[in-house]
Amino acid sequence: MLFRSIAQSENPPDEITTSVNTETINPNQETENMEVHAHDLHKAPGHGWKHYMFEFLMLFFAVSLGAYVENLRESILHKEEVKTHINSLVADLQTDISLLESGLDRNKYSGQMADSLIELLHSDISNTVDIYVAARTVTANLAYIYTNSKSFDQMKSSGLLRYIKPNYLLDSIGSYYVSFQWLINQNELLRLKIDEIQKKNALLFDSYVFQQMIKNRIEKGSNRRTIINKPSVKPVLLSTNPNDINTLSLNYHYYSSVLKFFINKSLQQRDRAIRLVELIKKEYPSE
Repeated sequence: MLFRSIAQSENPPDEITTSVNTETINPNQETENMEVHAHDLHKAPGHGWKHYMFEFLMLFFAVSLGAYVENLRESILHKEEVKTHINSLVADLQTDISLLESGLDRNKYSGQMADSLIELLHSDISNTVDIYVAARTVTANLAYIYTNSKSFDQMKSSGLLRYIKPNYLLDSIGSYYVSFQWLINQNELLRLKIDEIQKKNALLFDSYVFQQMIKNRIEKGSNRRTIINKPSVKPVLLSTNPNDINTLSLNYHYYSSVLKFFINKSLQQRDRAIRLVELIKKEYPSE
């Protein structure tokens, strides 16, 4: 019996034998599951290519709208600046018109006296009083023509000219100042002609008589001319040599010819200035 008991203790029954089932864990699989989970956390739902396209379009429209608003603001500011400068430009043109009209009257008078002097030197050399008056009046009444382009130059340097509308108005303004440059250049030619006259005047005219004519009285006529007084006594010509008379007469002739062309161009420039003022006032009416 003792043997049987021992045998039974060495071989317990199956039903009292417990079996522990353990689950094997793969480390690589666990790491992979964690990475997938992290990726899912960072991926917001609905972020497909349509979403990114929408964001791009919104950003594009925002930048474009900002640029448009800024350009619109600058355009409004530039229009105000242009209007201010345009008013100054009109004032400059009106000054040009006044100066041109004054210069035209003086130059016409100077040219008429030059022609009269040429006739006197060749037909009535004994009329020394009128010869002296004519000779001195010519040089006293020559008017050089210049333009007041301050406002135009400021607009050109600041880049405001491109904001002047319509384009034909801008073209007209530019053409006006380009054509005026020709007159300014012509001033130099007239200056050379008058210098030749003044040098050759010494052949015929007494400087002291000229001085007395100036000293006595010079007045501005209502027509802007400089009026030269007649000499107090009948003067004499320093030379009656035909060659001297012809040399001086030729100088006055060349001066008169250049001056007539200059007067014609000055008339055209004055009319151009008048039309330009009317055109500007039409496009930029004063409030």
